[in-house]
Amino acid sequence: MIRFGTIAAAWCAVLLLAACESSGPAEKEDFDTGGSAGVFCLCEGNMNAGNASLSYYDPAARTVQNEVFYRANGAKLGDVAQSIFLREGRVFIPISNSGVIWAIDADTFRVEGKLEAASSQHPDQNNHIVAPRYIHFLSDTKAYVTDLFSPYLTVFDPRTCKITGAIHTGQAPSTGSYNSTEQMAQYGKWVFVNCWSYSNKILVIDSEQDKVVHEIELRSIQPNSLVVDRNGKLWALTDGGYAGSEYGQTEPCLYRIDAATWRVEQEFVFEKEEYPSELCINGAGDVLYFINDGICKMSHAPTRPLIPNQKNCLIYGLAIDPTNGEIYVGDAIDFEQPGVVYRYRDTGQGAELVDSFGVKGMLPSAFAFK
Repeated sequence: MIRFGTIAAAWCAVLLLAACESSGPAEKEDFDTGGSAGVFCLCEGNMNAGNASLSYYDPAARTVQNEVFYRANGAKLGDVAQSIFLREGRVFIPISNSGVIWAIDADTFRVEGKLEAASSQHPDQNNHIVAPRYIHFLSDTKAYVTDLFSPYLTVFDPRTCKITGAIHTGQAPSTGSYNSTEQMAQYGKWVFVNCWSYSNKILVIDSEQDKVVHEIELRSIQPNSLVVDRNGKLWALTDGGYAGSEYGQTEPCLYRIDAATWRVEQEFVFEKEEYPSELCINGAGDVLYFINDGICKMSHAPTRPLIPNQKNCLIYGLAIDPTNGEIYVGDAIDFEQPGVVYRYRDTGQGAELVDSFGVKGMLPSAFAFK
């Protein structure tokens, strides 16, 4: 997820210390989960180390298979695995630094499709992908991809992994690159897109015209995540930037926005020293969760952490199982060793630890539920 601010020093240390893992071919293994329920755990990996990886967790058996992409395909996932999505029996994984999106079978983990950024060797004037970040599916035949550096959103067909269009965001360049587009959420035909790096905007896209039709401006900068609840409210979380940034720093905020009128209805303000992130919503669409040192739960207003960070974990990933409301938390530990995933049950009075497991990958950051 490439966060700025307080972790910048940690990133620098990682870049100096991390060595690239071998990316040579390996003998392919056969997997078949038989369509059973499971959780994909994506490990982002260290930037420029090419060590992103994918684990698969069986919550019933409480067992984990690590590096399943590499083992099933005989090749590494790539450099910086940004996010993960499950659609119609396929798992889609954007790899931002490698400029590629993988589509793999959800049961066998074998590659079924690949969408790559254009290169000097293979130029394509219709391909605007640079560093893909997140995917939003509008149908079985249409999806949007956001980008860290490109001023375009890419439109593609998930069945064929072919580009079918592009949407110019209209965002001005910042320090030589464009304000990134990040997560997406939908209400009716409107798709909302947060512009994270050095920006304070949420774009509104008409998904019927594939066109940006409005920009919602927030007082706080750097919206990093957003969701739509069951009452038609768009929730957006900002990190406020970081001290010393040439673009300034504001207090982090959580915003409630009417998804139909695009009007900001409420602003919840955090302290400048806080860095809230990874806003999630439960399957019923009525409870919010986010990282703020620990894991916070919110029904009406931010409260004390549901899961305090008593172990001084470096909490890096968060997801809510939409079927049972269980909470999955990724601990990056120190950016220099394989991470740990914690699985909690929200009891209504607190959180109960159900299981924990180690992953061989670095920085467990995203999850997808099968």
